[in-house]
Amino acid sequence: MASLLPAGRKAPFSQTFFSGQTFFSGRTDDSGESTAADDSKAIGGCDFTDANVISDIVQNENFYTISQVAVVSNAITNDNEADANEVLEEDGIGEEDDEDAFDNNFQVPSTFTIIEETNMTTVNNWIVTQLASKNDFTQELGKDSFKDKEELIRAIKLYSIRTHKQFEVVETRPTLWTIRCKLHLQSGCKWQVRAIKRKRSGYFEITKYMGPHTCLYNNISQDHPNLDGSLIAQETKHLIKEQPSISIPALRAKIVDKLGYIPSYKKVWTGKQKVIEQVFGNWEESYSALPKFLCAVQKFNPGTIVEWLVSSSTNEEPMEFRRVFWAFAPSIKGFVHCRPVISIDGTHLYCKYKGTMMIAMGVDGNNQILPLAFAIVENESYDSWNWFLSYIKIHVVKEREGICLISDRHLGILKAVNQHGSPWLEPRGFHRHCLRHFINNFYEKFRNSELKGLAYRAGSQNQVRKFNSTMEEIGKLNPQARQWLESHPLDR
Repeated sequence: MASLLPAGRKAPFSQTFFSGQTFFSGRTDDSGESTAADDSKAIGGCDFTDANVISDIVQNENFYTISQVAVVSNAITNDNEADANEVLEEDGIGEEDDEDAFDNNFQVPSTFTIIEETNMTTVNNWIVTQLASKNDFTQELGKDSFKDKEELIRAIKLYSIRTHKQFEVVETRPTLWTIRCKLHLQSGCKWQVRAIKRKRSGYFEITKYMGPHTCLYNNISQDHPNLDGSLIAQETKHLIKEQPSISIPALRAKIVDKLGYIPSYKKVWTGKQKVIEQVFGNWEESYSALPKFLCAVQKFNPGTIVEWLVSSSTNEEPMEFRRVFWAFAPSIKGFVHCRPVISIDGTHLYCKYKGTMMIAMGVDGNNQILPLAFAIVENESYDSWNWFLSYIKIHVVKEREGICLISDRHLGILKAVNQHGSPWLEPRGFHRHCLRHFINNFYEKFRNSELKGLAYRAGSQNQVRKFNSTMEEIGKLNPQARQWLESHPLDR
């Protein structure tokens, strides 16, 4: 219902009602007394207080007279206009920030009625109206004021999804938000909502509503345009906060179960990234905080080692991050009591700036893993692996000899380990290939699960007799597979 005055305010206005087969027009004057009798003969000299006259008009389908009755209005006096203006000023309407509170294309006449926006349908050749007021709409939303713009937008989006309608933004400002039906051009739907931020309360309030929707969507879609990444972030924030590693398909299943629409993978991914940024901060802030974090670690864990590699800086441009190595003091001290074995590997960072995290791990006497050192580098290469291994030798292994280094067969690692004077070659050390990586490469070539199991068993044997027996089984199944295995050095 398009109301020009706040609820509870009294002002002279015209009222037109239709009840059953009885029309009557009433007006209240300044004393609050009805003047319906004075207006009963205003149209065509007919006494509209007479039910028989009304019945004749309806039965004769005298729609000209009916239409005239429907627009009966009374002039507002200058005094009443002043009273109305005072009321509007009390609620902040008409202030400088709200000078566009009404549609510029809509002119408020000097006389008006309280006829509401209606949804017209035809039943047995008779027009039936379905009134939709602002109060009905706010009841659908669950509230009529919102603490901020974000809460307002979320409520409207959920309403649109629930009612299977769509909207588009007409105007948006920090203190204003106006939307309309997305099909207003195709279907002529007049649905529109306008909300402003009240200066006194700071809350957003819906000040204009035209509805309900009169549009029909011919195309059925599994997705909804207003189900965007921002709404998905709001609806899944609690899930991502509890389990940051939750998968995109799992989040999408939650959205489908709650809202009934199937958003695209990209939408859900975007929503998850928004939540991660809200909860954990963005990528730029994280990289900026890394020096402070590692400095705090060194302060409260004396003996912790941190090594940086950054680009040279000028007076105009700041330094750029390249690499960082760190090893916790307890890990450095604990390696003295571990077996002389170090395993190294790298994992890709799937973030905005990519990169690779390198890890070195030891094994204690109880076969438990002890993390030794970490590094963040730009990628896996000879230069980055050589840089990482040199700091492991300097800060973790130190003067200890006979260390066995286990890794995959990445070309950068092989070059760094086998270079002249390497501390990882005999007699100072040993280099062996990771069996799991080696078997995965074997499986990618032959694609046979039985052969994969036998190859893993052969590599795990600690007796020559059992090893030879397993290799013979592999040769019987696939001679080429045995030849491929024997082409690699058995001592590695």
